[in-house]
Amino acid sequence: MNPQTDNLIQRLFARHSAGLLPLVMLGVLTGVAASLVMMSFLFVLNGTLGSLNGKNLEDFESLAWYWQLGLPLAGSLLLILLYRLTPASSQTVGLAYVLERLQFGQGRIPAANIGFQFVAALIALGSGHSVGREGPTVLLGAGIASQVGQLAGRPPSQLRLLLGCGTAAAISAAFNTPLAGVLFAMEVVLMEYSLLGFAPIIAAAITASALTSGLLGEHAILEPVSLSLASYQDIPGLLVTGLWIGLLAALFQRLVLMFVRLPVKSRAARLLLAGAITGVLALAVPQILGSGYDTINLTLSNGVPWLLLLGILVAKLLATAAAIGLGVPGGQIAPTLMLGVCAGGVAGALIPGTSDPALYALLGMAAMMSAVLHAPLAAIATVLELSLSAEAMLPAMVVVLGANLLCQHGFHLPSLVITQLRVRGQELQTHPVRTALAQRYLSELADMSLVEWDGKSALPNTQAAALILKHEQDYYLLTASQQHEGITTEQLETLLTPARRLQVLERDMSLLEALRSLQGDASAGFLVPVRRGRGLVTRSRLVRMLTEEGGLY
Repeated sequence: MNPQTDNLIQRLFARHSAGLLPLVMLGVLTGVAASLVMMSFLFVLNGTLGSLNGKNLEDFESLAWYWQLGLPLAGSLLLILLYRLTPASSQTVGLAYVLERLQFGQGRIPAANIGFQFVAALIALGSGHSVGREGPTVLLGAGIASQVGQLAGRPPSQLRLLLGCGTAAAISAAFNTPLAGVLFAMEVVLMEYSLLGFAPIIAAAITASALTSGLLGEHAILEPVSLSLASYQDIPGLLVTGLWIGLLAALFQRLVLMFVRLPVKSRAARLLLAGAITGVLALAVPQILGSGYDTINLTLSNGVPWLLLLGILVAKLLATAAAIGLGVPGGQIAPTLMLGVCAGGVAGALIPGTSDPALYALLGMAAMMSAVLHAPLAAIATVLELSLSAEAMLPAMVVVLGANLLCQHGFHLPSLVITQLRVRGQELQTHPVRTALAQRYLSELADMSLVEWDGKSALPNTQAAALILKHEQDYYLLTASQQHEGITTEQLETLLTPARRLQVLERDMSLLEALRSLQGDASAGFLVPVRRGRGLVTRSRLVRMLTEEGGLY
């Protein structure tokens, strides 16, 4: 955007910056922007898939064998070219990158990474790689929200909330699932539920869903089904199904890690290997190509023989683990839904019971997504909104419980996204107190009313809240009484003590980093870079904010 637009947005949201209404307005603006970007993405993607597969966009099964083998390899070659033409700083994308920017990047997602994700996801999805559109969708929505927040001059904690708005808006626009978008944003991306966050995120989700539906019409990915539990006597079988899917979720994560740690350093070689694995597996089981929503719909509506589902499950497990582990820039939610529907369908066919086997397939989707991402509520909401089958709520909770218990507490596995970040050497903060401190920044507490004094000229007569003494390369804080009573040359040396020294920061710092910095350091506080110069955060101000009721929020 040009400077005039930048200034207009800043003026629009400058007043009452901590209030709820400006955040809701930004949520609505984020919903509109994310919806337009997602519609553009879906238009190009559907056009690409339509040119290959005709009206049934996911019908890779009807392609000739050489297309099934060659498409993933061709996609890998295009991705290699894209990586070579793109600066390395713009190449990190996906859901894990959104979480990284939330915790380590003050919620700032560069525009170049958004553009790279847009093109890379189109190539990966259009060429039949076993990935989903959800990871790219989240980054596109969160990236747009980050850009809107930066233009509006929002502090880091509000940028973080806006990334949740962008996530919810993008998922809502792409899948017409506003509730699932809200729960996914709070459970997977923000990793917390807050009263302040609900209103802006809901505003973004419903705005994106309404705008996309109004312009594109109904665009549900899954066909509605009506499935319900036939008898409560089937609940033990549902628990067994959950444990079976939890076991598969753990195996899936292990396979992803195996491919991540494969001793192949070249990105080009890794992408070609992913394309080759997918292409070869597609010769035997072409259903693994793409996101697989056509197979999901077929399984839920007409049923698929359990032996075929088992074959798809094994091949999809390998192809998806290879794609994610070897670095294909796509999402993991759609593949986990397909893995879940296959695993659930197999369980429904083999476990004795009176319920429709298709019910087990539907519940398997929620269980696999929940176990892999540690997002039970978002998974249940996703499946129920996509299928429009509210009767599946209770059995879904049973299966999700079994899968999560085994994966999280039996195998002690974190979510796949956290695993991906750990492989990069980045550990997300999960302790609730440390998480809260890591999400707020010194610039949000900074006092801008300060005056610098060189100690040589006359003491300035100022009403500023703070007077800062600069001596050589260091800065010291003077008290209010010293400002008014004056300071002699003889007294100057007595002021240059470690307890009055200010730490001069080159970048903004989270409260958690600030508290760690003050440990064993007697300094009086920090000079923090802000949008227009520098601001002051004293040690006493930081302590008051942390100890007064309601101070942190």
